[in-house]
Amino acid sequence: MKTAVFLMNLGGPRSLDEVKPYLRDLFGDPLVISAPLGPFRPLFARLISHLRAPSSGEKYRLIGGRSPLVEGTEAQARALQAALGPDFTVHLAMRCGHPSTGEGIRDALAAGAGQAVSLPLYPQFANATTTSSLREMRRLWPREKPLFEICSYPDHPRYLEASAATLRDAIAQVKPENRDRLLVVFSAHGLPMSHVKKGDPYPREVEASASGTAERAGVKDFQITYQSRVGPAKWLGPDTSQWLEKNARGRAVVTHPIAFVSEHLETLYDMDILAADAARRGGAIEYHRAAAVGVHPEFTGALADLVRSTLASAVPAPRP
Repeated sequence: MKTAVFLMNLGGPRSLDEVKPYLRDLFGDPLVISAPLGPFRPLFARLISHLRAPSSGEKYRLIGGRSPLVEGTEAQARALQAALGPDFTVHLAMRCGHPSTGEGIRDALAAGAGQAVSLPLYPQFANATTTSSLREMRRLWPREKPLFEICSYPDHPRYLEASAATLRDAIAQVKPENRDRLLVVFSAHGLPMSHVKKGDPYPREVEASASGTAERAGVKDFQITYQSRVGPAKWLGPDTSQWLEKNARGRAVVTHPIAFVSEHLETLYDMDILAADAARRGGAIEYHRAAAVGVHPEFTGALADLVRSTLASAVPAPRP
């Protein structure tokens, strides 16, 4: 029996024409925007996507006119397919945009899948991302076929080794005479404090990933910050750019995208442009950014280990 593995991520526009529909999907998700909008949610999503599309489109123009997240995830799928072997098929399931969860399921069923594993590419659990993706798969995957779920893996040893490897590579770019002034900043996507107060484990898991990565990379002092805040509500902090502007003076700054496993807007714009500019304004003597783990062999190995151990548990996910 073939097992379909679904690599789940938030997605990203593959062209400038997809920016507005991508935003409409994003802001239409009640786990992303938790306000009680009721029947007005689709109208709200259309309005916000219309208002934000021009500024978002300009950001995508600055990084090449699209998000590379989908093609990066396709590369991860090919690597995982090779690691798992012929009894598995690996598919993309983007929560927003394409290829959507429904499109991934269609391809998996056509390939003969008899059961499935949901594998979110969010190492740290957050309801706005992980739960949203898992629920969509539960809703669409055929009820008569078993569905297994992986929730998060913030301290998986092989994931942490891949994460530490990218950090070591970035630190190696610092000039030898500046190594004693190294400042490592782990930057994760922000989350509204209202989610945290409801018990969302995301900040704890970010801290576990950051400390595990730092230990393996030989970094003793580091800072965790958060980026990509949307709207006026209070979010997790400190904000990455604001913190760097106040604390980077005289330091050789290396940032690490601890919550992102693929290159996309949050790394190529928020970190390579906004955070880099903030560090320079703050007086940094160098700025470097660790790459996302991507198709690092240890990360691929971690994903394969997670799939195999989840199937060995023989406990399918509950279905609504």
